Parts: sequence; C-alpha cells; structure tokens
Amino acid sequence: MSIISLQVCRDILYKYQNLIIVIGLLISFSGGSWDITFHILSQPESFFSYPHTLVYTGIFIVISIFFINFRKNISNKNPTRKDNLLILLGAVLILAAGPIDFSWHLKFGLDGLLSPPHVTLLTGWLLVGLGNLKITNNLINLTLKRIRSNKSNSVDRRELDYQNNDKNDDDLRTVNNTADNPNRKELTLFRFQLFLNLSFILMILSGFIYFFSLPFSETQYYNYNPDPLIAFFVYSLGFPILLSCFFIRILKNYSEFDEMVLLVGSFYVIIMLLTQIISNSFLFEYSGYYLLNIIPFVIIYFLNKNQIKKGFTKINTLDPPSLSNDKAKKYTNAKLYIFYALILSISSFTICFPLNTYILNEELYGYLLYQNLVPKVYVQLFGDYFVIIISLSMIGGLLGLGMGMGMGTSVASKYNVVQFRQYFTEHRHGDGGK
Repeated sequence: MSIISLQVCRDILYKYQNLIIVIGLLISFSGGSWDITFHILSQPESFFSYPHTLVYTGIFIVISIFFINFRKNISNKNPTRKDNLLILLGAVLILAAGPIDFSWHLKFGLDGLLSPPHVTLLTGWLLVGLGNLKITNNLINLTLKRIRSNKSNSVDRRELDYQNNDKNDDDLRTVNNTADNPNRKELTLFRFQLFLNLSFILMILSGFIYFFSLPFSETQYYNYNPDPLIAFFVYSLGFPILLSCFFIRILKNYSEFDEMVLLVGSFYVIIMLLTQIISNSFLFEYSGYYLLNIIPFVIIYFLNKNQIKKGFTKINTLDPPSLSNDKAKKYTNAKLYIFYALILSISSFTICFPLNTYILNEELYGYLLYQNLVPKVYVQLFGDYFVIIISLSMIGGLLGLGMGMGMGTSVASKYNVVQFRQYFTEHRHGDGGK
C-alpha cells in the first residue's frame, strides 16, 4: 500500500475519529455492564471472560483510533487540543487499568465490583467521554454557524436577484439547498455522534453510583462493600438526581434537538435490558416489562415538542437554532420541567431493576438473595416501602432539577468557533498536521 493511500486512510479515520471513539466506548462499557451480571450469576471469572473480551475490544478501538493521528490530535494548531489531552489522559488510565486488572486477578482470583482496576477504568472512560463530548459540541456549533451563514447569504442574493429579476424563486431555492446540503449531512452525523456521547456519559455516571452502592465488592481477601445505610441513600437519591439533572440539561443545552431525550433515554434502557435482563436467564421473562421504561421518555418528548411548537411557532429562517440559543428559555414552562423531573426520578425505581433490589435488600431486609427470588423481593420492597421509595425519589428529582437548571450552558465560544472553522477548513483534505 502506498504512502499516499495510507495518508488517505488516516485522514478518513481522523474525520470520523470522534464517532468511532464513542462507539468503542459503548462497546467497552456494555462489556463492563455484562460483567456485573457474570458476577451476580457467579459465572467462571477470569481475565479473558466473554464480558472482559468485549471490554478489551472497545478499548482497542478507542486507543488505536486516537493514536493513529496522535500528532494531529495534540498539535498546538488544533483547537481541540485541550479536549484531546483530556482524551489522552483518559486513554492512559484505561491502558493502566489493564495490567492492574490482570495482576489483581492473578493475586485475588474473583474480584469485586469496587476495586482499584475497575475504578481506574471507569475514570478513564469518563475522561475520554467528556473530551469527546466537548469536541462534538464544538463541531455542532461550527456546522450550525455555517448553515446560518449560508442562509443569510442566500437571502441577500434572493433580494438582489429579485430586484434585478435574474432568477425565479425555484432556482434560488435549488441553489440554497445545494450549497447547504453538505453542512446538513455533517449536522446529521454530529447529532448521531452527540446522541451516542450523551448516552455513554449517562451510563458512566450511573456506573459510579452502582460502584458505591452495590454489595458486590466482598471477596475472601478483602471487603470493599459500602455501608448498607450509606449505599441505600447513595442509590435512593443518586439515581433520581442523576436522571433529573441529566435530562433537564439536555433539554436546556440542546433545545433544537428535541428528539435527544427520547433517543438517549431509550438507548440507556435498551443497553441495560441487554446486559442486565436478557443476559440473565432468571430475569429474561421480564424483558417486555422492562421495555416499558421507555414510556417516560416518550411522554417527555411529546410534551416538550408540543411546548416548543407553542412557544416558537417556527423561528425566523434567518435565526436557526444553535447550542447557544437562549430563546428557548422564554418558553420554558417551569411547571412542566418539575413534572419532567418527577416522572424521571420516580421512574428510576423501575429503570434500575434488578440491581436496586440488591442495594435496598441489603439495608431493609438482609435476605440471602438468590437469583430466582429477585423479582419477588423487588415487588415486596415496593409494597412495604412505597412511601419511602417515592418520597426519596421525588426529593432527589427536585434536587436534580435545581442542579440542572442552575448549571451553565455547554456552548462553544465565538473564538473557538472561529478557530474550528480555520483549522478544519485547512485539514478537510488532509493537508495539515503531517
């Protein structure tokens, strides 16, 4: 293969680098979530188990795709350099987690959920995901700026040509669509990339809550299980806060992408279904019931879409939405956001099945929980402690709402957008960063 063709391949990989990275992250995390089910079922555990293989495959994709264009990623001319350094730090932690995990297995055999290699890996995943998300936000801003510029220029041409009677409206519309088409294709790609990034960040944050609440970290050599009472509150408040805050932030930061809440929420439910329900033979029959967890996100999607239609009645075509668009704030219905927060927080009890059964049982019952008893104990928990569960969920949801509404907006500065435009124009054909 010639040097030129190799360079072309590298340039193509660089163009889709962030999309490939987040796909690798999702593959890796899915293996980690599946590994929890392996622990629950006491499947034969080794460094080369099936879930671990999925984890390593995802890690290989992330590391290799980033280092193929390493010099370009950390170049001082690259406006995403800081975000790429964050990805690099996460990649280093991910790489370090492998040898640590291997030596841990050699020394202790079956390891617990909360262990140094697992915390290292989860932290590395989070850093890579955050860096990737920041780059995706900037790319979306850049693309929206281009679309806005094209629309503005096309309207100027339309007014001039109308005065001179040079072209009819159909011709102008065709020119406008042709010029705008590449940017819209890019925006569609970046929206998909954003959806995957947000889904991954949600999974990682939920993973941290599970790490410090699940009673799966005791082995014959050590016991890292959290105190049952502390674990009870970490879960009971943690997940309602997370779901409420996270999706309120999506509604605020990405108001133009009204489908994002539905996509991210549904994807999270499906991944949990595959790795926690379907992969567990004792719970497989409850798969259909678990899918009902998509309903709250469907409700939020349609209510929010209806709210946007009422408020905007379609904004002027010269002012397309961007991540920094504050006009949506005028139409934010506070009562509706409270409803969103409450429905998400209350739904956390069903979304977190079956793992929450182990957490709550540890503090409230203390049963020796066999797999075939999990559904029965789950129903018993809800019946016996309905008031406590719902009350804590609602408190957590309102706290999450306050956090979500109070945080700043994740947008790119005008300076960053200008840098992005210059840099990616130069590197669009792979002529820079060599």
